[in-house]
Amino acid sequence: MLKILVFGAGSIGTFLGTKLYAAGHNVVLYGRRKLKSLQEQIFINGEVYQLPPRCYQLHPDDYNAIFITTKLYDVKSALEEIGKYHFNPQIIAFIQNGIVDNDFYGEFQNHPGFVAVSVFNGYNLTGNQIIVTKSNLGLQVEDNLTGQKICELLISAGIKCHTTPNISQMRARKLIFNAASNALSAIEKKTIGDLLVDSEIKDIVDGIIQESWAVLKDDYHLPSLASLQKEIYQLTSKVKNHYSSMYQDLISGRNTEIEFLNGFIINLGREKGIKTPYNEQVYLKILEQQDNRK
Repeated sequence: MLKILVFGAGSIGTFLGTKLYAAGHNVVLYGRRKLKSLQEQIFINGEVYQLPPRCYQLHPDDYNAIFITTKLYDVKSALEEIGKYHFNPQIIAFIQNGIVDNDFYGEFQNHPGFVAVSVFNGYNLTGNQIIVTKSNLGLQVEDNLTGQKICELLISAGIKCHTTPNISQMRARKLIFNAASNALSAIEKKTIGDLLVDSEIKDIVDGIIQESWAVLKDDYHLPSLASLQKEIYQLTSKVKNHYSSMYQDLISGRNTEIEFLNGFIINLGREKGIKTPYNEQVYLKILEQQDNRK
């Protein structure tokens, strides 16, 4: 049995913590607004689970593993808060939704148990219900000793996880999928599957994929554009009924990760002299929707 802290327990953090708790681990969920509203029992795809203990103020403790499941724009403040307590876990895992340099994680990148986890499933926490939309890729981690430990831990809790020898390429492929679907799902208020039903929206999806592939293909040794498009359409079919996390963020009044998704593609494209009009189109619309909430 491990002692585990889940820092930033939103949709995915609550899911991970609850499943690990059900598997017999000593889990503590740390969060704020969403976590406080939850009842003691929670449903995951209709199956009832007991919610792990919650805390709203950190205290020094001997955690074996820490999962940081905040949005990327909150990671640095999360690291500052965690750093105050001098935790020394064997594993510190970051749920990563885009491409960031390891320097982004500060001194934690040098931790021997550092690992970033890429997630290809969809998670939606509404009330006391978590809907998990599963893909065939599940969770992906680097194929090293820490990655193997994380996979063993998650698999033992019934969570699909894979190690991959080329995690950088896997993150780039996930970034392109997110860039092509997250913002449009939020803008159009449609599920990811419904985006491809509308021919005009599908053209924008294809344009984002093509631009993103052109920007990332050399740095991340991506497969051919045709192969990548096929992969993204297959992944879309697996999560077709899922509303993107960016859609959930906008309707909940939270910030979005647009800067780490389409914003990343736009900025790198400028450095390389590659135009990205489709990415810029959805990027500006998300910024406009965020501004309109103020």
